[in-house]
Amino acid sequence: MTRACVLACALVLLGCQGKVRGHPSDDAKRPDQHTRRDLDLSADQEALLAELAARADAQPDNFEALAQSGLAHMNFTLAGVLRLRDRAEQDLEAAFALNPNDAELNRSLGRFYNLRAVAGDDSKAQMQVRVYAALLGDADPRTMDDASFVAYSFYMLGRILSEKTNGNKLAALRKVGQLEAQLAARVQAQPDNIELRALAGNFAFFFAGNIPLERERRVLEAVAYFEVLRARWSELRAGAKDPTHCPNTWENFMFELAEGYMVLERQSEARELYAELAVIHEPRTRAKELIAHVASERLRNFDAYVGEMRLMPPWPSDVSNCVVCHAWSSDVGLESLYAVEEIRLSDVPSQAQYQPVASLPGPPVGKPSVIAGRERLPGDVASLIEGNCAPCHFTRADVTQLLDLSDAKEIERNAARIDARVGAGEMPPKRGLEPDERAVIRAWAVGLEPNTLQE
Repeated sequence: MTRACVLACALVLLGCQGKVRGHPSDDAKRPDQHTRRDLDLSADQEALLAELAARADAQPDNFEALAQSGLAHMNFTLAGVLRLRDRAEQDLEAAFALNPNDAELNRSLGRFYNLRAVAGDDSKAQMQVRVYAALLGDADPRTMDDASFVAYSFYMLGRILSEKTNGNKLAALRKVGQLEAQLAARVQAQPDNIELRALAGNFAFFFAGNIPLERERRVLEAVAYFEVLRARWSELRAGAKDPTHCPNTWENFMFELAEGYMVLERQSEARELYAELAVIHEPRTRAKELIAHVASERLRNFDAYVGEMRLMPPWPSDVSNCVVCHAWSSDVGLESLYAVEEIRLSDVPSQAQYQPVASLPGPPVGKPSVIAGRERLPGDVASLIEGNCAPCHFTRADVTQLLDLSDAKEIERNAARIDARVGAGEMPPKRGLEPDERAVIRAWAVGLEPNTLQE
């Protein structure tokens, strides 16, 4: 058989769920509620979303109304209310049609389409490409900052799925190779950037499970990326492991690594990691309970999983990649789980804590979630402020009266004050920023031109 034929055959499954489904949901007699359930909303949350949706419906030409409703529905979807996905996309897409140049909306919508992409749903792949193209323009990925390169990676995923949808399997595979090479080069150029290793490792695991070609090589690469991530976990960006907003990041990534060890027949390392995951740490979430339950099942049936490629791509990030890190009381779907034992959601009693009300995702009240005049600031500075300061300094009247950080000019005028508080570890309250994040703020504040502070 020629190499071209081999490649063409290997790409039949590109963009589809690659592993054989091994869960009882495959049996028509066992309904889906055993493997996936939606998180319930409180009455207040339901009322808030209904109000935002009604406003968006009544003002179809109002970008702000559409964006607020779309982002709110998106955030609750990511927290586990998957039935809201279509409404979130409807409003975000309508906002994009009105203004295709809003960077934060484009970044959010483009990433949100990954809920479909990782489950083999390519119905929005072309839209994903369009949204990311509007965000990135013609920029060379080699010169992009890290935030833009992450967006570029998912733009490439959209292009890969679009090629697959259009029947261009070899073109899709070439783009896979291009993205893998770009990720590897980026990691090599920034060996201390732990975020990049997490990104590259997740793509390697995803492609290992969805392309029946060079699967072991991709698992080897994914495990190598994640081993560094595990060893240097403390260096991961604070926002990615925030115990309020991302309480399950460690469990998600380490379960992927354990599954990779199992595929590579590295039994002692897999056993050690499964044993760690079987112990639930605070805050107790439903995702941690489910991961701990499956880790214990792996240990009980250990020999049956050694060398088993059907573990790829690793559950739960294969179909719940956005939900699993953020979820508190919501279930992580079992529909793609490959397991020897039958596991149902009802098999795992829950004592999960509810996410603190003050931290629940939702739309801004009276203030935007994106800095006005954001283009005046370096992208990494703007992202740090939006990600860490917005809950208080964009929305709470008593705090914004003291320091309003929702406008770039105000941020520049207060650069020295921001640097001092951040550098002292006083902001954000109770946790501060990581040392590398403080360094970003310091470099920006020190480098501002004196006349900038007087504008």
